Amino acid sequence: MKEERTVSGEELEKIREFARKDVTADEIYTFPVILCDNDIDRDGEKFTKEALPELARLFVGKTGIFDHRISSKDQTARIYSAEVITDKSKTTADGEEYMYIRAMAYMLKNGKNKDLIDEIEAGIKKETSVNCSVKSIKCSVCGRDIRAEGCEHIKGRTYGGKICSHLLCEPFDAYEWSFVAVPAQKNAGVTKSFETGGANDGIADEIRRELSLETANIACELIPELSREITADICAALTLRKLKDLRDALTARHGKTHAPVSQLIPAQKAGKDRANYDEYKI
Repeated sequence: MKEERTVSGEELEKIREFARKDVTADEIYTFPVILCDNDIDRDGEKFTKEALPELARLFVGKTGIFDHRISSKDQTARIYSAEVITDKSKTTADGEEYMYIRAMAYMLKNGKNKDLIDEIEAGIKKETSVNCSVKSIKCSVCGRDIRAEGCEHIKGRTYGGKICSHLLCEPFDAYEWSFVAVPAQKNAGVTKSFETGGANDGIADEIRRELSLETANIACELIPELSREITADICAALTLRKLKDLRDALTARHGKTHAPVSQLIPAQKAGKDRANYDEYKI
């Protein structure tokens, strides 16, 4: 077990801004969290380097929960400081200087949190994910606003030597950060983890292949004129969550379009016309 870090007087003052009493260093457990960075994540999106300083400001005071479950009973920690750090020893997937938000969070040392603190110290609980809002999402290739205009470029593909990603720009609100099993951002967490090519990437790839195949099959049945190549491009551009939503929507539409039709005589046709339908009775 690592030796627990000492809480400084300056840190205590920052923490006391969120507490209703003058908490002491003995009552508080603090730990560092990497919230997010400017690298391309598993969804093919990235925060711009200009967005990170504002995000760091917005996340101060925000609560930490589990799996983005919006419930007060899941509140377990709170961020009291955050800063943008530049790591000149590495670059992002699209060649930028690597930058990330390093935050400090605190929680109470009590019976409820004892097991969680032990898991953080042992490296069990360390992956995190953020929940925030941005004003625009732009294509890294053409610069168009994806939500307002859309574009023909596919995330993850290379155009003229440039990787296509969706740029998350102008953050205006931060809601919470969560401990999760598999974060969208590979480097987010209490400590750095999940390098490219890890086991979880393989699981996600397999899920994507299955969802894409199922979605393509339903889409081509609903719209015979739609080519497999087009459906493959559409599926490749979506996150796993959005791909599942598309599959579910197409499945629902397929159910309505291909609903079974009764071969029995409608009630209003019974009577003098019944003889005309006798041979079709079941």
